[in-house]
Amino acid sequence: MKTITFVVSGFVLFSSLTYAGETMDAGAVKELISGNTVHGLAPNGNTQKNYFSPDGKTYRQVGGKILEGTWRVNDDGTQCVEGMPGGCATIIRNDDGTYDRVTTEGGVRLKWTSVVKGKDF
Repeated sequence: MKTITFVVSGFVLFSSLTYAGETMDAGAVKELISGNTVHGLAPNGNTQKNYFSPDGKTYRQVGGKILEGTWRVNDDGTQCVEGMPGGCATIIRNDDGTYDRVTTEGGVRLKWTSVVKGKDF
């Protein structure tokens, strides 16, 4: 009995640490990024900047290259990018002021390290 209690307690602790951030709803995601530039850090260490125009176009600066695509936020809060790598993902607001862009498989595709008002490139 004690072993079961310990295992369950450990599982609850691990689960709460894994999901410490707040999943953002559609309105909050749109308000955060529309008309703003998101600075991001990929798992491989590469940095990028993504500008999300209010008209649904998005521009990504990676190194000296600019990619162009479109973006939207679905009613369930998932933020989607088309025409360039990115796909759809849930946005998690972290306690340290960063945001994680989490794929449907649960992996962090990009950490948004800051959000800058307007186009920042």
